[in-house]
Amino acid sequence: MDINPSNLFYSKPIVLHREKIIVSTDLYLYILNSNTGSTFFKIAITSLLQPIVSGKNLFLITKDNLLVCINLDTGMIMYSVDISQNIANFLDTKKKTIDIKSLAIANNDLFLFLNNSYLVKFSLNGKIKNIHKLPSKLRSFPLFINDSIVYLNDKNKLIILN
Repeated sequence: MDINPSNLFYSKPIVLHREKIIVSTDLYLYILNSNTGSTFFKIAITSLLQPIVSGKNLFLITKDNLLVCINLDTGMIMYSVDISQNIANFLDTKKKTIDIKSLAIANNDLFLFLNNSYLVKFSLNGKIKNIHKLPSKLRSFPLFINDSIVYLNDKNKLIILN
């Protein structure tokens, strides 16, 4: 237990998954029992965005732009990949800094939306499937409806991608 639990107030939105509560603070990632409040795991990792759960895995983006997958049953880190380096390798270019807007999961794929209007699609095992240039800049959080991605652009126009 932390001596100073006030760092819980500097956290990303809490995620509730089955009997687990996931709290990502500035210093640690806590996985707590929702029934008893006891700590399953406390991992020294900071998430840039709200973590996402799929099955037994927790996906998060660190402040160092690493995509991390953690097994919720064991607390083990399954993989940690450098997003910038993977994009550079996929595009066969030099590594550049990236600015991540949001992370989502749909159809067993991770969708990483960048502030420069690119969408990077990862498989759940951390490999890039493809990279798309969006028709316009994201202003809202993207919604997934049927086989489409819907969002508002910077001019408040509704954009629908199939």
